[in-house]
Parts: sequence; C-alpha cells; structure tokens
Amino acid sequence: MISSIVRDISRAFSPELPPELGNLDQHLDFILPKVNAYGEDLVEAHFWLGKRWKEVRDDEGFHESILHIFNPGGEYLLSLDGNIVKGGWRQLGTYNTLIIEMSGRSELFDLRFMNGDFMILTKHGDQLRKGQRVFFCLVHEPSAKGSGGELDWRNVMEKLYNIWRENSLSIWAWIFFILLLGLIIYGSVD
Repeated sequence: MISSIVRDISRAFSPELPPELGNLDQHLDFILPKVNAYGEDLVEAHFWLGKRWKEVRDDEGFHESILHIFNPGGEYLLSLDGNIVKGGWRQLGTYNTLIIEMSGRSELFDLRFMNGDFMILTKHGDQLRKGQRVFFCLVHEPSAKGSGGELDWRNVMEKLYNIWRENSLSIWAWIFFILLLGLIIYGSVD
C-alpha cells in the first residue's frame, strides 16, 4: 500500500514524456540518460538469462511476435511467431557487450540499459547513418502486457519512463508532501 502511494505521489510531481518525441529511437534517446542509474550489468545474469524477451518496435507494419531467449551456457533462441531459430550468445570479456551468433552471422551489441523488465541494446557502429534503427528494445514478456492486452510501443516507453519518475522524486516534493500532510492532520484535529 505504501509503495503504491509513493508511486502515485512521484507521478504527480514528475513531468510527463514530452509530446514532441516522435519515434522509438527519440523516446529512448530521451529516457535512457534518466534511467541508466537504475540499471544493471550483464554480469548480473539473473536479470536476463532464461527469460522471454519480447522485441518492441515502432514500425507501423510490424505485427510479428518476436521473442529472444538467452539461456545459460550460451544458447540463444529466436522465436518468430512461435517458429524457433537456434543460435548462440556470449559476453565479450567484462564489457556490457554481447555477441549474438545465428545462421553463420555474428553481431556485436552493447547494453544500454537493463533491469528485470527491460533490456535495451545498440548494435555496434553507426546504425542511424545506415538507415537502420538505433535501439534494440526488449521487454520481459509479462511486462509487455497490460489490462487490455499487449502494450503498444508508446505504452512500453511510458513504462520505462516510469522507472525514472518513481525513483527521482525530489526531496522538495517530499518536504512539500509531508508539510501538506501535517497541515491536513493539524486541521482535522481542531
């Protein structure tokens, strides 16, 4: 109960996502610097291994269900609408970098953010210059669902932004809330 009150208070005092943000990459460019402090590293394997990670895209024509599963021991499974392709993964040294191998092809990805619900990667190199998407956004599959079914990419971005909103309530907002609560209690005693 207390955590839901704190969450509601933090949302009331925190700004909304700017409406001028357009696509998924722009949202992530805005959100990632705010949430990075609340992220984990790849060495904390319990956050990401053995989970079903749903790929999120902002493409209008994207209707496939793509799951990425990183199993212990380096097994990588890619499920495209239930059809599985096997591959491998490995971490590059102590870096927050993954090498994903599939169908004779290897790709290098850098971790940009990870917690129990999100795993945001970027493919190494200047993908924007090549006309490719910059971010590879994965959401733990249960977190990609809302009360009305699957969340669209904007709702997923809102959920990611809430990590910052719920953790960044300033001390002044807390002081204001405590003073207001004190005034309400003081006023109700008389």
